[in-house]
Amino acid sequence: MADITYQVVPHDNGWAYKLGDTLSETYATADEAIFHAKDAASRQKIGDGDALLAYAAPDGRGWAFQELETDKSGSRL
Repeated sequence: MADITYQVVPHDNGWAYKLGDTLSETYATADEAIFHAKDAASRQKIGDGDALLAYAAPDGRGWAFQELETDKSGSRL
């Protein structure tokens, strides 16, 4: 079960990923925002949990979801 969800959303004439109420910088394409959301999630430290990526479904109907692994090293850095 995912503990956090990154959403890829339209933002400032482009796309951004969003965690809670916080938006990333703006990227030109949704694919770029997805790439950077995956990178951010890979460095996220949330204990034993994983992250979930939500983005507009390719068919334009609702959301598509992808589970992302997070850093489970136990390191505080």
